Amino acid sequence: MKVYLLILGSNIEPEKNMPLARARLKAAFPGILFSDFYETDPVGPAGPEKFWNAAAIIKTALSREEVSVLLKKIESDLGRTRSPENKFTPRTMDIDMLPSPEWQEQAFIMVPLAEIAPSITDPETGKSFGELARACLEQTSGVRRIEDL
Repeated sequence: MKVYLLILGSNIEPEKNMPLARARLKAAFPGILFSDFYETDPVGPAGPEKFWNAAAIIKTALSREEVSVLLKKIESDLGRTRSPENKFTPRTMDIDMLPSPEWQEQAFIMVPLAEIAPSITDPETGKSFGELARACLEQTSGVRRIEDL
């Protein structure tokens, strides 16, 4: 079994789309582990709408490519449209497999990930996800856990 780390995000009707994505992922990957939802400031020119983010850990026999195809289908089913001209547009759903560029420096990734895997060590930096999340939080105040969902 392979282990994959995922980050989910939405800034178009996130209160609807994040629970739907979580349900789809649970159906596709029994035993998936999710963080809580977090409200985060957008990164780049993604519009003024705040994002909701969450992290997940899956174990599967599928290859990275097969998981990627499945994630893109879930995004599409939830209304995701892609714009080759502008990747920083508001979105109904974005599900990425980690690592991604500069992921250790992004609070919207590290804070939810540290919630579910605080002691896992990033092989590139040698720091735990918990340490990386704390460092990210020193740089921003734009991360808030969403209660009661």
